[in-house]
Amino acid sequence: MILRIAIRNLLRNRRRTLYTIFAVAFGLLSLIVFQALKVGLHEQMVRSTVGLDAGAIQIHAKGYEANIASLLPLPEPMKVEAALSKTPVTAYARRIKSPALLIANSKSTAVLLSGVEAAREPTVTFIHDNVIEGDYLTSEGILIGANLAKSLGVGVGDDVALMVEGWTGAPFIRKFPVTGIYKTALLNFDLGHVFLPLGSAQEFLRAEGVVTEIVAATAAGEELSASKAVKAKLAGEDVYGVRYWGEIAPDVKQLIELNDSTMALLIIIVYLIVAVGIVNTMSMAVYERFHEIGIQLAVGDTPRSIFLMILAESAFLGLFASILGSFMGWLACLYLGRYGIDLTSLTSSNQYFAQSHILKSHLLLSDLGWANLLTLSTSALAGVFPALKAVRLEVVEALNHG
Repeated sequence: MILRIAIRNLLRNRRRTLYTIFAVAFGLLSLIVFQALKVGLHEQMVRSTVGLDAGAIQIHAKGYEANIASLLPLPEPMKVEAALSKTPVTAYARRIKSPALLIANSKSTAVLLSGVEAAREPTVTFIHDNVIEGDYLTSEGILIGANLAKSLGVGVGDDVALMVEGWTGAPFIRKFPVTGIYKTALLNFDLGHVFLPLGSAQEFLRAEGVVTEIVAATAAGEELSASKAVKAKLAGEDVYGVRYWGEIAPDVKQLIELNDSTMALLIIIVYLIVAVGIVNTMSMAVYERFHEIGIQLAVGDTPRSIFLMILAESAFLGLFASILGSFMGWLACLYLGRYGIDLTSLTSSNQYFAQSHILKSHLLLSDLGWANLLTLSTSALAGVFPALKAVRLEVVEALNHG
């Protein structure tokens, strides 16, 4: 009975009811879309960080980060791989890295040389997907970035010279044919990174069999837990350093945490606006019905039934707004998840958009559920003040109103 009366009361002033529903629904729509874009942005940032070069997890010799130029070898790579096979890691690849000088056409530039496993590296990074000319990696050639190739005036088939400090500390120089050119969305990365097959790099550096790092991939969102599992497996060995992407690139992690805090503040602001809107609507409705409420109290209706009726009206406003806002939010996220927003003009040199400049939304069911729960809770709570105002009316005062 109370629910039926509550709906009937809402239909009395349909225009005001619809305005309130649309206002709350728009607030919910905005939150759903912003949250989905935030999730999509964070996933994009992690994918770019992990897939460009860092990987989800890196295993080095202890102290490697402070001596990256010294070719500090990873002790017993086979032992590390055996440990990785017993963790949630989905793939891994060996690497050897060294600073180098690339020379061509009387020009030179400092680069980071990465010797990688041609078969395994594509399972942990996406550089192979960004090859625009030639082949990814061949036994005799070098893979360089498009911007680097342009600045040196070389192309596929041309020779370039690499100069490095080898394993023994002596300098070595050797010519390599350019067999592939890649292009990411990050100019500086393309200018500063070149790739050789692992065997070729080890031979060139006079470091046969030496590996400086093993990079691992995990399922999305499992990087930290997998890193802890790897550390646990290698806990008895004090010669390894294990880091996940959040430790390798702490700026990315901090930016994600900042975005989460900003989003939480936005949620509070939006729901305060929603609450104020519903309080105003219900206060107006109660004020207009003072005389009617007085009659109800005079004929025996209890203050409790009046209180519940007004709360029900407020809750129905939230329910209808939740249904409408969720549907519109789902449609918006469906579109943005498929086509995204082109941010090329804003992110052309942004490391967090190294794979693509298109920001796509990702709507999580948990986020949709929380948004609706907050909307319904806020709507119900917003009805408490007008309801209390109604039940505290004196019958005589209410009957004389209007």
